[in-house]
Amino acid sequence: MTDTKRKAIIGISVINFLLLLVLEFFNDKIFSDIEYGELYYAIITRFIAGTACMLFMCVFLSPKMLNPKTTLKKFLLFLPCMAVAINNFPFITFITGEAYINSEALHVILYALLCVCVGYFEEMAFRGCIFSVILQRRGKRLIDVFIAIVLSSVVFGAIHILNLFAGASLVSVALQIGYSFLIGGMCSIILIKTSNIWYCVVIHAVYNFAGGVVVECGGGIIWPMSTIILTVVVALAVTAYTLYLLFRITPQEIDYLLSKSNKIMEEQH
Repeated sequence: MTDTKRKAIIGISVINFLLLLVLEFFNDKIFSDIEYGELYYAIITRFIAGTACMLFMCVFLSPKMLNPKTTLKKFLLFLPCMAVAINNFPFITFITGEAYINSEALHVILYALLCVCVGYFEEMAFRGCIFSVILQRRGKRLIDVFIAIVLSSVVFGAIHILNLFAGASLVSVALQIGYSFLIGGMCSIILIKTSNIWYCVVIHAVYNFAGGVVVECGGGIIWPMSTIILTVVVALAVTAYTLYLLFRITPQEIDYLLSKSNKIMEEQH
């Protein structure tokens, strides 16, 4: 990357940061009188923040993981992990009518878009930036990769403690921390095996939408015993699969994922 391109990307990142500040300070004046104003605010800010993280990756880390090109093999590696995301929807009670979605279409669409933007931002921040930096500082041995996955997933889980200040209960936050840690670990492994962060964004967005659309846009029974049992079975199966992928990670895959970042680090030193 030329110095001109690098400076341009850094400049755009600064503009993104300034936009976030403006939106934060003038949130009430801009969105308070708009229907679904809070959703619009959350969508815009997450998109801007995610883009800032993506630009940071382009300048200081590896842009290779942003390349949407993929192969059938990598797609098939990613596909089983979607079972966890899709299963987060309460299919059993929705089919029986005990859970329902009764909001207007616009509300559901905006909530879906929010889930996409949250997935975009959090994956760019936690997998694209934080995980990549930790992995770069570690070695290429399996134990080093495992430590990087755990550390980045702990940070990802711990950040959900902030939901306590938004009024969430201690139990719900504890559950969020637990499943965020597991989802973070799974996405980190998928990122290494596919070198494509967009797979992580899809998993994250679908997981959030499937698990929240009934709560946000409807109501009813979400977690009967049958759903809990199904969720445990799916989670155990996908956990076994991701552990299998973990033990098949090679140094070459780490080199490919971080090749640009290593080159930049050498140039800076």
